[in-house]
Amino acid sequence: MKRMFAGALVVAALGTLGCGGAKASGPGAEAGAATARQSLEDLRGGLRAAEQALADAAEKAGSAQAYADFAAEDAVLLVDGAYAQKGREALRAWLAAHPLEAEGKVRLAPVRWDVSADGTLGYSLGNVSVESGGTSVRPVGRYITAWKRQPDGQWRVVAAVHNASKAALTPPAGFTPSSTLPAPEPRALAPAQVLEEAKAADRAFAAQSVAEGMGKAFIAYAAEDVVMPLGAAGIFGHDAVAKAYAPFTPDKIDLRWEPVLGDAAGSGDLAYTVGRAVATGKNEQGQPEVDHVKYLTIWRRQADGQWRYVTDGGNSSPGPQGP
Repeated sequence: MKRMFAGALVVAALGTLGCGGAKASGPGAEAGAATARQSLEDLRGGLRAAEQALADAAEKAGSAQAYADFAAEDAVLLVDGAYAQKGREALRAWLAAHPLEAEGKVRLAPVRWDVSADGTLGYSLGNVSVESGGTSVRPVGRYITAWKRQPDGQWRVVAAVHNASKAALTPPAGFTPSSTLPAPEPRALAPAQVLEEAKAADRAFAAQSVAEGMGKAFIAYAAEDVVMPLGAAGIFGHDAVAKAYAPFTPDKIDLRWEPVLGDAAGSGDLAYTVGRAVATGKNEQGQPEVDHVKYLTIWRRQADGQWRYVTDGGNSSPGPQGP
């Protein structure tokens, strides 16, 4: 349980993604200009279609080929017990050796997906299941995926975390697959500038975790509509996060982390960070125990201008390097 929450903990760090001023530039800016007149629902629909195409390809050709076909050249994949797999060919090799469909056909089913206001960055999270014998479908994992829309208009996977799970994420009544919260004022920035804000927020969140404990930090930085792929059915909403994380006081666990890489939308409202963490606690015998963790956090700027995490996930690393 400690490791599970340590991986999720690295998710928040307020203030990371928002400075105003410069015109959008860099990768994704062309795609943003091309979609300026598209509605937010159209943009979300485009991401959902890409997600479905990935799922169809995985079911037909297997996870290794599907992710290789849909991944960006510099994509990263976070899997338990290893440092991050970096690059399209590394993803292909790892999934070829550890296929998601080891015992049948794999199915990917998102429960949430959303995009930035300019349509250049998006994310999805959902369930992995396997169909065996054409009749039996059972949950085997959960995932978070960060997507980037390329200048040619295609969505590609830029970061993903996959963890094993014997139960599916099950949204509560009234849950919506995309955010319905008020949007912040639109901005036009260089994506690199937005990313630096996101990294700064991530560091600030880590500082609160060290000073006041991971429980208070995670509660403070959660968005109202946060979704955490943890627990029996998932953790949905700020109140649920508050209940789940309140017991994690400084005397129970010390979790500290730092962002290493990521990307952001020029519209200044969405970003992701990937980093490394170390969780120090005590085992059942009361002896110190250290876990090294890597994480993926998705950030969204709120209507009040504050940056909050909307989802986060992580898994163990073999040591302090990485992610």
